[in-house]
Amino acid sequence: MKDIVWIKTHHHALAPFNNFRRKVDTKPTQLFKNRKGAMYIHVPFCLQNCRFCILYKEYPTLPYEHYVSAILRELRKFRSFKVEVLYFGGGTPTLLPTQEFKRILNFIYENSNKPIEISVESTINEFNKDKAEILASFGINRISFGVQSFNDKMRAILGRWNKEKEVIKKLELAKEYFEVVSVDLLYNTPYENILLDDVKKAIKVGVDGISIYPLVYNKAMNSYPHPSVEENERDFLEAYNYLLEHGYRHLSINHFSNGKDEFHYSKYFTRLEKPLLGIGPGAGGHVENHSIFHPHHTRHYIKSPYTPITFLLSEELYKGEKIISKLFEGEISIKKAEITNFASSISLALERKWIEIKRNRLILTPRGLFWANTLAHLMTLDFLRLYFSSLSQNMLSKNKK
Repeated sequence: MKDIVWIKTHHHALAPFNNFRRKVDTKPTQLFKNRKGAMYIHVPFCLQNCRFCILYKEYPTLPYEHYVSAILRELRKFRSFKVEVLYFGGGTPTLLPTQEFKRILNFIYENSNKPIEISVESTINEFNKDKAEILASFGINRISFGVQSFNDKMRAILGRWNKEKEVIKKLELAKEYFEVVSVDLLYNTPYENILLDDVKKAIKVGVDGISIYPLVYNKAMNSYPHPSVEENERDFLEAYNYLLEHGYRHLSINHFSNGKDEFHYSKYFTRLEKPLLGIGPGAGGHVENHSIFHPHHTRHYIKSPYTPITFLLSEELYKGEKIISKLFEGEISIKKAEITNFASSISLALERKWIEIKRNRLILTPRGLFWANTLAHLMTLDFLRLYFSSLSQNMLSKNKK
């Protein structure tokens, strides 16, 4: 596998398309007007900097109510957007006082039907019985914990200081109040993987959803040795088989469910025709072939909460991005004429047994799930290479005439 670079995230997999998005003046309020879809609200605050984290976050230096007031000012711009699915991500959303959640949810309930799924991310440290009871009473029905690992030594390396006993205790508490409890687990961890042990413990606790991610090494983690690609593939497949044996199925991207966790929000990343409205600094979203991104920094956001930037991808490239994004659900429907757009990557995937093709369906094998981001990246490069080659040939033909 040394000749193939292992791509670890779906964002990196599709990143080549970003080179061809152009900034436009179209206002997001126009794009999302009278539409329905998912909403993501970013809460970037963290009290500590977890060593493994590569996401945008800030230490809270201003009153939380000021931040939420800015969120509400932005939400008013999108009053006509009907929220089907709501996701509070971070950062650590549960740092917000419960009354601030109530302000946001009351606004959404007044302007939409109640979303079918309302998720909130939390750390173990920022979760307790009082918060659980109040958040559940507000209608939040899904909670996701960044557990990363149950192992005390590994948690310390990653910068998670709660012990395994407390983690399990908090997960059991969450199950008493929320319809769905999900956890994130890491592999490609320093020194060795303990993914299978972590998966076993998560299943024993009875969580409904399990996301398993490879650790992306940042500057703080680069000094640690970590497993080879071959070892990571082996350990992923062991965990995958154990999940299947215990009633969990692959749902989308890196997520597995026992059937109770539908994780509706994830579908808005794999089905790009479904609008996703991002709110808050660092939040992104999309509607059709437009992408919307918010600049970072909460102080700037509080002063001027409506400053998103809009980018446009051509219709032709958007069609390719839509096809490839569906791969993260484990399979895509693809016409014979479309296969030529991805001939090189599909040939490689068949050779390495990452996929099976049945009629017009390209289906990821278990090995293919491990290599899904890599395959999506190769398919993206194939598609762009063929598209611009055809474009160049057409231009040459026109010049000859």
